[in-house]
Amino acid sequence: LDKLVRATPIESNFIKQLADHLNAEVVGGTVTNTREAIEWLRYTYLHVRMCKNPLAYGIAAKQHESDPTLRGRSRELVVEAAKLLDERKMVRYNSDSGNLAVTNLGRVACIFYIRNQSVATFNEMMEKKRVSPTDADLLHIMCCADEFENLRVRPEELDEVDQIKKESCPLETLAPVEEFSGKCNVLLQAYISKSRISSFTLISDTNYIASNAGRVARALFEMCLKNGNASAALKFLRLAKSIDHRFWWFQSPLRAFEHDLKKNVFVALEDSKVASEGGYNTFERAVSLLDMEPNEVGQLCRCFRDGALIQKCVRMLPRVEVSCTVHPITKSTLRFHIELNPVFNWSGRHHGGAEGFWLWVEDNENNRTYHSEYILFSRRNHPESTTLEVVVPVFDPMPQQYFIRVVSDSWVGCEALIPVSFRHVLIEGLSSPTFFTNLFDLTPLPVQALADPRYEQLYANRFDVFNPIQTQLFHILYHTDTPVLLGAPTGSGKTTVAEIALLRMKKQNPKAKCVYIAPLKSLARERLKEWSKLLGAPPLKWKVLELSGDTSHDSRALNNSDVLICTPEKWDLISRGWRGVPGDLASSSNAS
Repeated sequence: LDKLVRATPIESNFIKQLADHLNAEVVGGTVTNTREAIEWLRYTYLHVRMCKNPLAYGIAAKQHESDPTLRGRSRELVVEAAKLLDERKMVRYNSDSGNLAVTNLGRVACIFYIRNQSVATFNEMMEKKRVSPTDADLLHIMCCADEFENLRVRPEELDEVDQIKKESCPLETLAPVEEFSGKCNVLLQAYISKSRISSFTLISDTNYIASNAGRVARALFEMCLKNGNASAALKFLRLAKSIDHRFWWFQSPLRAFEHDLKKNVFVALEDSKVASEGGYNTFERAVSLLDMEPNEVGQLCRCFRDGALIQKCVRMLPRVEVSCTVHPITKSTLRFHIELNPVFNWSGRHHGGAEGFWLWVEDNENNRTYHSEYILFSRRNHPESTTLEVVVPVFDPMPQQYFIRVVSDSWVGCEALIPVSFRHVLIEGLSSPTFFTNLFDLTPLPVQALADPRYEQLYANRFDVFNPIQTQLFHILYHTDTPVLLGAPTGSGKTTVAEIALLRMKKQNPKAKCVYIAPLKSLARERLKEWSKLLGAPPLKWKVLELSGDTSHDSRALNNSDVLICTPEKWDLISRGWRGVPGDLASSSNAS
């Protein structure tokens, strides 16, 4: 009754999770700089309570009087969260401009709801285990996640936890069971091994671990894959699938059919010891059963009547045959033509409507991935093959081979490793000048070379002559329609090169439209701001529009525009419906 009569307002704890929520907004594209982040923060319950009760949030009365809307305090919170995320490599924060850009690490953390404290832990521990991490090392890293820190270690449970560790943990436990990471490690291995647990509290903790471990393992897999760590990515994917299906990757993949086959089949096909770190051959051993007669399979697996059934299950294991041809593009670039052919029998009961595979190209000597891709085979198109064109880098000295690894996204143990030899690849002579253009020592070209007073006025207050790159490209840009691909460092004048091409296009066809593609929304807005002043002012008075996820314009505005500034995603949507877009389009991209 006292709480109803004299109710106490509920205060906000949003500050503790501000960094994670800010990362989600950056990934979603709703926040691209600190100004937008401050506006976003003003719509939260935290801002409401800070204005109502500032003392509870460490805001002095004098500070509140001088800043009644608390915009200064909001800016402090946003900048502090942005710096924290930048330190943990989840966003890129530019303190000068206030721009916020998403990173692969931040995107993965947002998709899988991983806390920034866990990301910091993963970054630190993965850096220490960068070279040849073992399965036990990676399992320990996953169990140190902040998501599991709420596990309590109870003294009365230690005896049973020690017993489970001895009987049900095939991998080494690198932390003592008195710590939450050690307890999490033991219970997770017991869950995968399908061990019986007696204590009610341990059962509850195991269910909590099982509900989160698969998500954390998937997040770590994608983080390692995007960072190019081939060995760790493979092992985290194996771990994630083992958690989902509750059997180990070094056990027979036929355990996926445990409701159809007898237990002694698995015992006969599996080693009594965990396979060495050099690799696991349980999948190859299962596939080799197809080379035998059904009665031989039944005799080997101690199920004399089930030989045909076992072979039927083996044929349903997702298996892909891979063929690859290599074509040199330059001395440091190769093109892989990869053909993937599914060679398994499709079962609607076991495969559903689609089967996913991860494919990546890796260099075992350096433990790096140079390309990764998710491939989906559908039941409707089965057994049609899929063809990929992949461009990968090579370095001096040229390695003898790369490897293509294909791993099932959901079936435990179903994976293949295909070596791609470079012995037959001829790269001599590919470093000739036909593959790049040397920068010549030319006299700088004056702005008057544009031969148009309106165009010359654009650069009158900026510079008198073009730089060496612009001078060398000027003739081909301003007097021909030859396509140009320019690769140059930041600050070398690439934007002015694009402007020269734009001026040529408008001079030849005043009704044509130019498309400028910027990799980030923040860069698109900077270009809009600059070009609106430069090109939108007299004497040109061209209409410059920005097309991104945050802006929309009607068809009349698009038709009347002269320059469209797009992000890659927005341009992809527009270009798919190109038949409905009138006028000519000339495009320029800025891949900085």
